[in-house]
Amino acid sequence: MKKILSIACLTVLITLGSCKKFLEVPPVTAIRAEDFYKSAKDMTGAMASLYGNFQQAMVGESQFNNKYTMWGEARSDNYERGGNSNSTYSELQLNGLTAGNPFSDWSSMYKVINIANLNLKYLPGIAKTEINPALVTPLIITDNLAQSRALRAMAYFYIVRTWGDAPIKLAPYEDANLDAKQARDPVDKIFDTVIIPDLEFAYNNVNTANYSVFKFSRGAACAALMDVYMWRKDYVNAKKWFTLLGATKAPAKATYGGTAITDLEPTANWNKMFTDPSNSIEAIWNIHWDNVVNGCPCMAGVSATPNNTPLVIDFGIFYDWPLKYPNDIRLRATYDITKTDARDRLWKYYKGTGTIGTTTYTVAAADRDANTSVVYLPMYRLADMYLLYAELLNKTGDKTNSLKYLNFIRTRAGIANYTTTSPEVSVTPGVLDETKLEDAIIQERQYELFGEGKRWFDLVRTDRVIQIMDPIIKARQVRAGVLPADATGFGTDKRKYLWPLNRNVLNSNSLLTQNAPYTD
Repeated sequence: MKKILSIACLTVLITLGSCKKFLEVPPVTAIRAEDFYKSAKDMTGAMASLYGNFQQAMVGESQFNNKYTMWGEARSDNYERGGNSNSTYSELQLNGLTAGNPFSDWSSMYKVINIANLNLKYLPGIAKTEINPALVTPLIITDNLAQSRALRAMAYFYIVRTWGDAPIKLAPYEDANLDAKQARDPVDKIFDTVIIPDLEFAYNNVNTANYSVFKFSRGAACAALMDVYMWRKDYVNAKKWFTLLGATKAPAKATYGGTAITDLEPTANWNKMFTDPSNSIEAIWNIHWDNVVNGCPCMAGVSATPNNTPLVIDFGIFYDWPLKYPNDIRLRATYDITKTDARDRLWKYYKGTGTIGTTTYTVAAADRDANTSVVYLPMYRLADMYLLYAELLNKTGDKTNSLKYLNFIRTRAGIANYTTTSPEVSVTPGVLDETKLEDAIIQERQYELFGEGKRWFDLVRTDRVIQIMDPIIKARQVRAGVLPADATGFGTDKRKYLWPLNRNVLNSNSLLTQNAPYTD
């Protein structure tokens, strides 16, 4: 742990990276924390560091290293191995994760946590050293503290969903001579003492006059808390935060609303929340990755160019979606359905030409060039919340309204609504079935949120990993040369929903224990 955290802890590394839209400040490196937090400019730099490190972890510190996709989708049925694949990606696709897989390392999230902890410790003191009090008012300080706690909460939320138990760190690690070894704390404790209190603090204390979609806002806090409570199957609190989200100010309108299809981006502008989120009525919180500042957003599975990526769109969804819903407006704006030989062009984050949903929809080479493109990755948007709410209503017995919210998404997509007699949602005509309705909701989330880092977490949250992935992994194993009789699939061990802890993480902290059934 000492080795992993020392750089982040002893210095405030200002990585502007993807937060250009949030802050603009020259980079500063190698400054001791106690010497750094002295002025409003330093506060700006500290917040840039926090956002930059979180966003860089999501998009990737290097080519094809985007945790956004690797943790949230790469193990699911959205992607499979591509032409540039190696053992790292084979492990993801064939359910053979090892402690040596580079994506099993949680260090990038603990770096975010430590920078947040540095901010929480030192930001209040800036009011005593900044010569212009108007730049460090209590409102400004509190807003930055709230955002710091929010990003700390989001880092821990990724950790618990990916690895389970983890050490709770609520103070910055600043002295490399101190023993940093610490055992793992239980998931419930992390939720109860860190994630939920931090997000509630953010909701109550972020500056409500600031509605930038690239900063953590009240709306982002509501969405994250709903996501958290859905993960914990606490539907009472999840509903509370969905309701509060509807009353929250949105960047591009008065409030999110959250009760009608008109609160969503209209059909003709479906991909506006990806290409112009600041002006989208649906966007809640996006990552802004500017290639000029950050370099190429060369993300595996999130590319619009033929670049021999190690991940390509899974054979199943690539062919099944257009066969099932050829008129779905999302389809052609999500990926290039003509690239049957490669399955490697995800249109979603790039501006296209032609009407959404037609056979003429394309993305011009200049617009999809990773070396010149800006990418906005959504962390939360309203359609995501609508489908979570449909899931919640179904779980709490309100199947009628669950179907209504599910159909909001289908209507916007231009595909037929389900009715109480649709076999996809009912066993007995006229009577909605809870299991089939949830299957339909989770399927709709796959289409609507493809490429947004949600699919694996959806399968884990609803306990559908084995149901969905076992036959798919068996087929992949056979295609990789395994005899059908020897294909093991995902298996029945639900402990493998979690990732193993990386070997380097274990070696740096002797008090950590490996997730069973993985070995060191």
